[in-house]
Amino acid sequence: MSFFRRLMGAMGANMTPRHGIEVGDRFVKTDGQYQSVWTVRQIVHFDGIPPHVRLVPDHEQDLGYRTISVLVLHDADFYRAVAPSSSGHGRQQRARA
Repeated sequence: MSFFRRLMGAMGANMTPRHGIEVGDRFVKTDGQYQSVWTVRQIVHFDGIPPHVRLVPDHEQDLGYRTISVLVLHDADFYRAVAPSSSGHGRQQRARA
């Protein structure tokens, strides 16, 4: 599927994001040799592009973060959703950059 079709699928008729991703959702990285697990810490909205999420690694909260488009999180070639953590990571507010 083309990038444009993914972009339009992620946006509603009035250009409201319909990504279905929440703070605290967890994803496993499916490309590459290691399948690391990442947790959504924050949802970030930029003007003119689809929403992005800030991901932190499950194994260490202090190793920084990745900012990834929600379109990439929905692409099984890169990430796959996994069950919530039993440790109950805290929910944080959505941010506007």
